[in-house]
Amino acid sequence: MSKELNEKKFFIIKKHKFLGSVSYYIHSHKQFNLTDAVRNLLALDTLNEDRENDSYHLQEVNFSMVDKPLVLSEMVTDEVKETEQSEMPF
Repeated sequence: MSKELNEKKFFIIKKHKFLGSVSYYIHSHKQFNLTDAVRNLLALDTLNEDRENDSYHLQEVNFSMVDKPLVLSEMVTDEVKETEQSEMPF
């Protein structure tokens, strides 16, 4: 396996079908390299008792859309402080 491919990180996504709708959940908040992701995916698939409604998939973690972290402006932090200090209406 190429070193570059194993350096990528993956999330395990759970696909759940219920009453005609489909929902997707990140199974674990942890990111896995490809080897560990496939190992966990196979284990989850083996233990899965409801294969008609639940399935697991890999999704590469990709931060290409984010150039730098989001920094809150002073205006936003001031608004948060005001709402925290305001009295409750009841």
